Amino acid sequence: MDFFTNTNNLLLLATLITSGLALALPQILGRLNKQLLSVHESVQLINQKQAQILDIRTVDEFKSGHIANSKNLPLSELDKGLKQVKLDSNKPVILVCLSGSRANSAIGKLKKAGFKDIACMDGGISSWNQAGLPLIKT
Repeated sequence: MDFFTNTNNLLLLATLITSGLALALPQILGRLNKQLLSVHESVQLINQKQAQILDIRTVDEFKSGHIANSKNLPLSELDKGLKQVKLDSNKPVILVCLSGSRANSAIGKLKKAGFKDIACMDGGISSWNQAGLPLIKT
């Protein structure tokens, strides 16, 4: 009981809870909005709705191993190169990067370009690898 009566402990506990929520909230909201897909959900979307995969890693990262039929457009070139990759705005798009962090930042850019059904693969290529799924090396 002494722990809860000490003001310093309560401040530390509040900080711990707040920081935990700040870390977890983007993941929770992404899942609720269907913007974050697991590897298996991504595969289902590809198979059932012919989802397009846009890999936003660098060219060298892409060449080291990428998902079959994915198109590469590095995040730094996303604004000017989106028309060149010829994505169908009527089909779902799955954004992929190495771990998922870059892909989350690209959702807004694709929405501004007119894409409606956009999601990120949670964990990116790293999760794809961990699931034992194949990658193509060029």
